[in-house]
Amino acid sequence: MRFIYKFFQLVLGAFFALLTLGALGLFALYSHYAPQLPDEAELRKIDIQVPLRIYTKDGELLAEYGERRSRPVTLAEVPRNLSQAFIDIEDARFYEHQGVDLKGVLRALRNVVSTGSASQGASTITMQLARNSFLDSGKNLERKFKETLLAIKMEQNLSKDQILELYLNKIYLGNRAYGIASAAETYYGKTLGELTLAQSAMIAGLPKAPSRYNPLANPERATIRRNYILKRMLEFGHISQLEYQTALNEPNTAEKHKTEIDADAPYLAEMVRAEIVKRFGVDNAYTQGYHVYTTLDSEKQAEAAASLRKALSSYAQRHGYRGAEDKVDLGDLKTEDEMRDKLSTYPVFGDLYPALVLSADSKAAELLVGETRVTLDINAVKWARAFKTEDRRGASPKRVSDVLKAGDIVRLRQTDKERNTWVLSQVPTVGGALVSLDPADGAVRAVMGGFDFYHSKFNRATQAVRQPGSSFKPIIYAAALAKGFTPASVVNDAPLDIPGSNWKPENFGGRYIGPTTLREALAKSRNLVSIRLLRSIGVNYAIDFATRFGFPRENLPQNLTLALGTAMTTPMEMATAYAAFANGGYKIDAYFITRIEDRNHQVLFKETSPRICAGGSDVCVIKQPDDKAVTKTDAVKKEVSDKPIWETAEVERPKVGDEGVYPAAKRILDSRTHYQIVSMMQGVTQFGTAARAGRSLNRKDIAGKTGTTNDQKDAWFCGFTPDVVSIAWVGFDDMAKLGEGETATNVALPMWIDFMHRVLKGEPSKEWERPVDLKEADLGLDIEDKPKRRSSSSSSQTASTNSGFQYKSERDIVTRQQVAQPRAPAPQRTPERVEIPEQLF
Repeated sequence: MRFIYKFFQLVLGAFFALLTLGALGLFALYSHYAPQLPDEAELRKIDIQVPLRIYTKDGELLAEYGERRSRPVTLAEVPRNLSQAFIDIEDARFYEHQGVDLKGVLRALRNVVSTGSASQGASTITMQLARNSFLDSGKNLERKFKETLLAIKMEQNLSKDQILELYLNKIYLGNRAYGIASAAETYYGKTLGELTLAQSAMIAGLPKAPSRYNPLANPERATIRRNYILKRMLEFGHISQLEYQTALNEPNTAEKHKTEIDADAPYLAEMVRAEIVKRFGVDNAYTQGYHVYTTLDSEKQAEAAASLRKALSSYAQRHGYRGAEDKVDLGDLKTEDEMRDKLSTYPVFGDLYPALVLSADSKAAELLVGETRVTLDINAVKWARAFKTEDRRGASPKRVSDVLKAGDIVRLRQTDKERNTWVLSQVPTVGGALVSLDPADGAVRAVMGGFDFYHSKFNRATQAVRQPGSSFKPIIYAAALAKGFTPASVVNDAPLDIPGSNWKPENFGGRYIGPTTLREALAKSRNLVSIRLLRSIGVNYAIDFATRFGFPRENLPQNLTLALGTAMTTPMEMATAYAAFANGGYKIDAYFITRIEDRNHQVLFKETSPRICAGGSDVCVIKQPDDKAVTKTDAVKKEVSDKPIWETAEVERPKVGDEGVYPAAKRILDSRTHYQIVSMMQGVTQFGTAARAGRSLNRKDIAGKTGTTNDQKDAWFCGFTPDVVSIAWVGFDDMAKLGEGETATNVALPMWIDFMHRVLKGEPSKEWERPVDLKEADLGLDIEDKPKRRSSSSSSQTASTNSGFQYKSERDIVTRQQVAQPRAPAPQRTPERVEIPEQLF
């Protein structure tokens, strides 16, 4: 008996000793790992990685960036069947345990002993959340111990509903989908409220193994797990027998759905993405759920894309066909499905679709494009003369087989969707840009930086630094007007002989017309007049004047070549500069982000670019009577008094950043100079190098300037109305020549006209406000509106004939004696010698 007593005493002693050692060991482990666990504040702000989303000005989704697709929702937004499906399969005792389910642990251990495998897990929803939020994915005892401690700590600091909400938003569910809302969109293209019971159970089956039970990759295995979850829900009494049977009979309807993009402006989206990375850092830009609202007008953007692609495709077609994009062996493609699979490796660029030539003979060719077969006849390919050089093409094709061969991968453009008719096309190699902004405040409404972003991500609207050519001349002319010249001032259009310089400036075409008014010289883009004008006002003065428009001083050459547009600039900079011509002479800054919000829609940034205001104050309040902010110049006349209200009443001075309060835009052109230069630029579109614009658009409120650089390497048209500034540019990225005759008038202007025809349709014509003290003579308008037909028989005609106008008096010919040139005969044969310091060249 004593032996038994001592035995039990020994056993109990050993047991308590082991128990004590175990407790001490656990305490030591806890003491070691507890400090490594996140504190209460970190537990309460578990990060859900949410992608960056970019929107148009009217709230349409423009782009989404981020590796993880996530759509955080509150638990109240989650349908009961969906949350219950997760609980029933992942953690049936979720609302009963304190982070660790001891019954589940014992059940898992018993399963290991009986079967020899760990087929049943013991991780609770809280433990999974702890692991996914704070721990690595390793499988070892140390990580498991941390996970257990962290789950207990989370249960002490967060409510059950908070834990479940975080879990449902953070769990990975395959195909880049994190959280149930993202999974509903990814697999079914639905919101949570639109999911069926069967679809909810399918999503609930994903956490265990997102790839193994994926309804897209493994539909059979995923359906088996879905049905098991439905059975669990029935056994727990969370669904009825009828609901169970109905869901069981529902087929797998999962398909891969992409984020629905409402507007297509990838060049602007990339500009926004780069700005957000710059502001918030690359680690936060794609994970913190920023909502960025832009100035983009989705309708104008669509029109810009169509106009640019039409212009570049027309240029490419004029210069010939460069041949098939690729060649495949039809013998290697046994079925039509294999052919379609091959075609799917070639992306769609703009409105040009890849097509595979199946057969071709003299009369027709059969091609596979998308899911259909199409036939092209000779009319669909007759433009395709072989490209030789920028100025040479081969002979016109007489047979379809002269152009297309079986196995060719080519590009087609659909001309009639109802009749399913197509024509042969090709992706242009020439580059282009189109920028349109609101001159009232600089808001960018449309931007195209190339034919297709996914063909070339180089954004020519902001990154192509090129010479503007003659489109820079209005800056020089405006500088001269500000110094006292008028549109009626006369300057000689004749050759210049510059001692010590090899530079021999010429007019386009090599012709000269003698004494010429500035109005006609700008309209007809006379180079020699611009050079003489710059020489008269001074290069340094002109550079200082140009910087007012936003041109960086370092990009402006300090010599007379500036008169011909040898500065370096981008289409976006030109749009910003020309906005001053459109808006009455005020400097604005182009911008494309109006506000940035966090994931909870709290405003982090609000744009406060300068606005055009009356009263001469350094701040202005632009509000309508209902206190809604206004961004149009019309508001200036209606809502802003000549004297700011805070100077006439006892009210608090408004601050920039408050609702409707903006810094005042700086005036860089006085009203007289502004009206004169705009009037002269209207002449460009009425009887000058862009007269086609006036004829095509049939409106008087358009103005602008063409620009073509040496050897036709750049073609510009920069034009505007009082409400819209648009810049069109065309050129090769490698500075290759555009080709003979490919001037701004033939290349860039058609793009601009097409775009403006679209965006101005139905808009009434407006006028710029004319200064009351400005006379007709000051504008150079006391001449007939239409130029006379110039005689080509003699260069020794009078100045009135040489200018192309019938002048009323000699007084109007020479309005500034210091720039008027002698009316000598044959100026082409008697170049004027100008003494200019050599360092200017």
